[in-house]
Amino acid sequence: MGSTVALDNMVPVTFLDHGGASKTLNKVGDGNPVIVLKNNRPSAVIITPDDYKHLMQVEEDFALYREAMERLQQDDGTRLTGEEVFGKGYEPVDDGYEPEFE
Repeated sequence: MGSTVALDNMVPVTFLDHGGASKTLNKVGDGNPVIVLKNNRPSAVIITPDDYKHLMQVEEDFALYREAMERLQQDDGTRLTGEEVFGKGYEPVDDGYEPEFE
């Protein structure tokens, strides 16, 4: 999704009131948002559900990145063994679960 928006993708809010909502929604496409103007200033952005999902995933990924960086900065080098974590005599159970990785 680009960071610039063509002038064709800017509509005044009054256009939506006068039957322009359908035309405006037809302009929205993947990576092609529509900016709604109120008093000649951006008031809202209309994007596709796929673009919204992408933005939410990027936000989540960035939050995880920040958390990882904070942990790295606070790392004192301490490492625990499997026995220290799970207890003596722990045997993992094979329940057939396969974790999914992105």
